[in-house]
Amino acid sequence: MSGISETVMSFCQWASNSSFGHGVRNSAWLFPFVEIFHLLALGLLGGTVLIVNLRLLGVRFQKGPVSELARDVQPLMVGSLVVILVSGFFLFSSEAVKMFGNGPFRIKMIFLVLAMLYTFTVYRKVTMSDESEISPAFRKLAAVLSLVLWFGVGLAGRAIGII
Repeated sequence: MSGISETVMSFCQWASNSSFGHGVRNSAWLFPFVEIFHLLALGLLGGTVLIVNLRLLGVRFQKGPVSELARDVQPLMVGSLVVILVSGFFLFSSEAVKMFGNGPFRIKMIFLVLAMLYTFTVYRKVTMSDESEISPAFRKLAAVLSLVLWFGVGLAGRAIGII
């Protein structure tokens, strides 16, 4: 194993052996309870991402500037992302060592990191800028890339239990 793989495996073992891991794994109701919050937050995040991207694409929600819509949904987006990350850690900790070798889980984590980096850098600049500053083609490209990244997170997450 390489140095990075060893570090990640050590983290997985720590998470699995933590009180979080034991608690979620050994409870009949805790995993589904946490998963409910994870999925509700995922739906809320998906909804906010979809609304802003439909506006960027010029398909819906065309009253007012994109920046106003993005500012309005930002607390929901950030709040749901926090819930997803916290609940996701609890779910992960119950099967962390198993997830280490799960291909879809790795893909989900790659998409998640890329989606978060993109959302809080380039995408944020596009959505918070005056519409005259960003070309319509670049706004559409930004929306499509955002949708691909976030849907990639969801689809890879769905594949975790299948593959």
